[in-house]
Amino acid sequence: MKGMSGSKTILTALAMLLVGGPCTYAQSSRLWIVTGDNVAAAAQRSLASRQSVADDLVVPTFQVINGMSVADIAEKDLDRFSNWMRSACPRCGGFTVHASREAALKEVDNPAYKPGFRYLAPLPETLDQQSAVSRALERVKGDKILSTITMLQGFGTRHFETSKGQEAAEFVRREWESMGQERPDFTVALFSHGWVQNSVIGTIRGASRPDEVVVIGAHIDSINWKNKDNPKENAPGADDDASGVAVVTEALRVLMETGFKPQRTIKFMAYSAEEVGLRGSAEIADRYAVESKEGQKVIQKVIAALQFDMTGFNPGPGTQDIHLVNDYTSPELNGFLTKLLKEYNHSGAHTITHGETKCGYACSDHASWTRNGIRAAYPFEAPVEGSNPHIHTPDDVVSKLDATKAARFAKLAIEFLIETAKAVDGRESYRN
Repeated sequence: MKGMSGSKTILTALAMLLVGGPCTYAQSSRLWIVTGDNVAAAAQRSLASRQSVADDLVVPTFQVINGMSVADIAEKDLDRFSNWMRSACPRCGGFTVHASREAALKEVDNPAYKPGFRYLAPLPETLDQQSAVSRALERVKGDKILSTITMLQGFGTRHFETSKGQEAAEFVRREWESMGQERPDFTVALFSHGWVQNSVIGTIRGASRPDEVVVIGAHIDSINWKNKDNPKENAPGADDDASGVAVVTEALRVLMETGFKPQRTIKFMAYSAEEVGLRGSAEIADRYAVESKEGQKVIQKVIAALQFDMTGFNPGPGTQDIHLVNDYTSPELNGFLTKLLKEYNHSGAHTITHGETKCGYACSDHASWTRNGIRAAYPFEAPVEGSNPHIHTPDDVVSKLDATKAARFAKLAIEFLIETAKAVDGRESYRN
């Protein structure tokens, strides 16, 4: 392929910078990463002033395939790689992590990224839950969202390999359990991974179609790339992504307060380890896809997944309230969200303006669902190039966030859940 040789050289040099020498390679557990097509160019810029670095080191072979960059690195260097990406190519997208080269190569040839991919579960054709939505929107409170953000910020760095990160997950579990303690159809569980921090999953079981699932999620971990030597230091992560977890929490609170009983099952998720390759959400989403004898994926009936990652920063006048990420997401689901905004947020107290933006490959946990053939979308707080400049630093604190802004995301989350999961008999069932 034209240009592949030069890209391979660039990525090999990048790996030398990130991985280290032969001894490191021999002693480290290896993982394969897939990144976006802009990483090679960023690597070239990064290397321009460091041409003599690592010329004598032995490293694995790297490839660029189908516009994506594939490499293997030491597992212990995932933090370092994450930091490098955000400093060398800010807003250029993220990366996914794979156990083998074969798995990484499947990702770069994933049919879910190709035009015309067909999802197995349909979205609702009509919006007919106006009464339930109207009641719910009146109950959204921005101050409660900020309160949840403040509590999560209080744990300090919520790095996925720290005890504080796990304490934050336990806090979310307790909060969600307390909100649904009167509901026999509601459960909360911790999802264990191969690291310290758990993910958290809350479930409202669908009354009539429990095998059909609707998901909203956010990531609970935080990382500091201001200090490249120790990403576990001082990362309060208020906007990234306590704000998303708080929006998911507020949506749950409101649905419980109104007594909403869905026909389809609703999953509320707080993902671990997003900052190091979407590892938590990847393990969860993979549970919804199994390999048949023919090697083709058979997808469970997940209707859609919505990601909330950074919802509280207000860039100032002249910017729309919500921006729908339109690359590596489902155009159909983005269209459905637009339909919701036009129906429920066109005027009055619940007005929400909206636009579009791009964020690159695997820029948040929605990508874990997309790559498994499940339609996913990512409403974001600003145009990506104008988003919160304080994330991944000690300055990502709640005082820099806007309660009204975050409340708008909670309203969209509630509209999405009510219209996709649908109320039993078209009304709330547990309370007046």
